[in-house]
Formats: sequence, structure tokens, C-alpha cells
Amino acid sequence: METPLANEILFAVFILGVICCGLALVTIRKTTALHNSFGVLCTWQMYADIAQLMIITAYCLLSIDIAPSPHAIASIISCQTIETLYFFTGQLHVLMAVHRFVHILAPRYAKGWQSATSFLLLICTGISIARILLMTILDTRMYWVYDRFTSLWFIVDTPWTHFYEMYLEVCWSIGEMIAILTLDSITLTHLIKWKSSISKERAQKHQHVEIRLVLQSCCQCVPTAAVTILYFLVFPNMESQFLKFMCSSFVLSFGNVLDAVIILIFHFRIRLFAKNDIGPVSTNGINGIDLVTS
Repeated sequence: METPLANEILFAVFILGVICCGLALVTIRKTTALHNSFGVLCTWQMYADIAQLMIITAYCLLSIDIAPSPHAIASIISCQTIETLYFFTGQLHVLMAVHRFVHILAPRYAKGWQSATSFLLLICTGISIARILLMTILDTRMYWVYDRFTSLWFIVDTPWTHFYEMYLEVCWSIGEMIAILTLDSITLTHLIKWKSSISKERAQKHQHVEIRLVLQSCCQCVPTAAVTILYFLVFPNMESQFLKFMCSSFVLSFGNVLDAVIILIFHFRIRLFAKNDIGPVSTNGINGIDLVTS
């Protein structure tokens, strides 16, 4: 069954995503507190999200008459590229949690962490590519397919499909979220102890930092959780064609928008666009607390 307004919805998500990601990139550039490794991670996440949105939208909006066969090499490579970018952005959420952990618990390693950021981005890229290649290694007949008639994404059913979905998609994503929450829980505990050991006047200056940390930690799990729950757990049991579309194609695209929205929620300020600088922020350990909870 054909999904009504599917292409229109995907195009609208694309426009919204590009606007949000673009605004997030400008915000990162204008926010002094993000001129560090955290800002680098956010920047590359936005680049990856924009690239993923562009490829998804261009591929999905091709008409059946001119689109390559779902089983053609061009289609397989396009879908693998989309999946690789999805893996990459998910791993950046974990690195953001590591950033907070390092700057709060081990500030003496902050400079080393800053220097290692580019290398870690390459590691994440390598892991993302390895995960998608493992899909092919497990079974050359297993790859992502976009059904242009129903506007739904699915993995070709093979003896290895369930294993791949369960362990390299669902369990891996759960592992990423556990890593984020665990690291941020340790960071939060240390932060609370630190605040209890300083003067009330100094603690008052950072009175909302714990709330900010908790909110951001939870928010950074939302894009991964949305795709994991809605596509891999809810989608297979849906009967409504439109709801299937929302749990499949829509959520796979909208996850990119959420990455940008999270950055905007925590960092966008109207005054950023009235000034070129919002003032210096210390990056030395606890003194750089605003930077750490970026």
C-alpha cells in the first residue's frame, strides 16, 4: 500500500533539518564555550547529519522510473553510506559524554583529550565503516532496501538478519546509551561532591549545572532511543501503513533533526547574533564547568 504524502513529509523534514543544523553550526561558531573539543564533536555531528539528510532525501525522492534497482550496487552503496553516517553520529554522543567526564574528573588530561579529538573522530569513522562491512561479511545478500511504493526501509531477510538487527543495531545502541548515562552519572556524582565542598557564593554561580548535565545526558540518548525503539521494536508490530512510515522513514530522518535541536536547546541565544563574542569561558577543570556541561 502506498503511503500518502510520504515524499512531502520527507522533504519537509529535510528542509527543517538543514535549517536546524545550519543554525546549530552558526551557534557553535559564535559560542566561545564551544571553541574546544566539544564544539568540534558537535560540528562534525552536524556535518554528518546534513550529509545523511541529503543522501536520504535525494535517494528516497527519486521516482521509480529513474531510480536504480534496490539491489543495484548504486542503491546498496547509498544505503550503506546512510547507515555509516547514522553509526558515526551515534558514537559522537558517547564522545561528548567522555568530554564531560574528562573535564570534570581528570582535568589534567583535558589538553591531551583536546589533541586526541581528531584521531578519535577517525576511530569512530573506522568503527562505523567496520560495522556496515560486517553486515556484508555476515551475508552478502543482507543490506538495507528502500521500498519506493510503500516508502518504508527494511533489511533484506536472510538467516543473519535477526542476529544483525538484535546485536549490531539494538544491543549496540543500548550499549551506547548505557555508556552515556554511566559516564554522566559518575560525572554528576563528582560534580555534586565538588559543589558541597565549596562556598555557598561560588556554588550559587553554578546552581543549575547538575540539572543541565542531567538534561543533556538524557537528551543525547533521545535520537538513538527513538530509532531503536520505534524502528526495531515498534515498527514490526504496526498495522497502519502511515504509522509504519512514521516509525521507519520519518524517524530515520528526524533523528538527524533532533541532534541539531539538542544543540540549539542548550546553546542558542538571540544575543549570539547581536555580538561576535559572548565572553571568555575558562577551560581549566572545574573552573570550566559551563564548558563541560555544553
